[in-house]
Amino acid sequence: MTEKEKMLAGMLYCADWDEELQQAQTKVKELCRRYNQMSFEDKGEKDRLIRQILGKAGANICVQPSFWCDYGSHISVGDNFYVNHNCVMLDVAPITFGDNVFIAPNCGFYTAGHPLNRQVRNQGLEFGRPITVGNDVWFGGNVVVLPGVTIGDNVVIGAGSVVARDIPSGVVAVGNPCRPIRTMEEACARERFLDIRKTEEADIPQVLAIYEEARKFMAEAGNPSQWTGGYPGEEDLRRDMEKGASYVCLENGVIAATFYFSVEEEPTYRVIQDGAWLNDRPYGVVHRVASASRGKGLASHCLNWCFDQCGNLRIDTHRNNIPMQNMLEKNGFARCGIIFVEDGTERIAFQKCRE
Repeated sequence: MTEKEKMLAGMLYCADWDEELQQAQTKVKELCRRYNQMSFEDKGEKDRLIRQILGKAGANICVQPSFWCDYGSHISVGDNFYVNHNCVMLDVAPITFGDNVFIAPNCGFYTAGHPLNRQVRNQGLEFGRPITVGNDVWFGGNVVVLPGVTIGDNVVIGAGSVVARDIPSGVVAVGNPCRPIRTMEEACARERFLDIRKTEEADIPQVLAIYEEARKFMAEAGNPSQWTGGYPGEEDLRRDMEKGASYVCLENGVIAATFYFSVEEEPTYRVIQDGAWLNDRPYGVVHRVASASRGKGLASHCLNWCFDQCGNLRIDTHRNNIPMQNMLEKNGFARCGIIFVEDGTERIAFQKCRE
């Protein structure tokens, strides 16, 4: 058998003086050198060259320099494959990646191994064991994957991990040695991205649905008289949007809360009874805070965002809206007195300010 045949069969082999293997390595490393020195503006040529380096490549792949491998022809990648800077793949045995694989900087995939016995090792003998990675896998920075490892689908490998054993599908795994710490379902349930932006035309049906949900919640919580007669409705929402003061809060990309915010004088705040505002400085005002019933802490997040914009915030709520009052006090708002809204009904006034 040739040394290459031994290598591909997973047997001990020696590449040091084998002309066939040396030529193959020299060829691909020269291609890698050229690839790593190419202009980032020459995207078409970079794509052509990386596909020449790899054995098989799917659609939409991106490999950032520097990238090095032993042979390249034993590396197979699926669609939507992304590799960040400074990746090394020692592909003396096959390295196979599925679709939607993301690799952070400074990662290594090493199919090459050496005997523990020093007398055998010192003869220049080595062996290869394949690495197989499934679909939808993300490797954090500085991960090392060792020979013979299989990683399943829908997996996240935490930064700095050394993967020496197989990792099943559907888990987050970290450590040295790398091992699963929780299921992906558990991890995703803990993950939360909250983003705030201005309300757009396409958001109107969702915002109105949240208003309706909030009306039902207030009625069930003993506060049926704060939002009545279809208030707030589409006309109110569009008026807020025209002023540039209507906002939505997205939870993991889905609209989950809405509110009005503007740094302006609120006419109904000019007169306050049974107390006083904390200061007379310019302030931001918040109205019509509403969140979907599934969202915990959304109103607090929205109020904290508003406070960060101005550092002096006023808001009012109905006397029967006990959940809102508790939430305001929990977030550092002080009860200041009583104001009267346009229809003449009273509201409890709150304010929060920086010193």
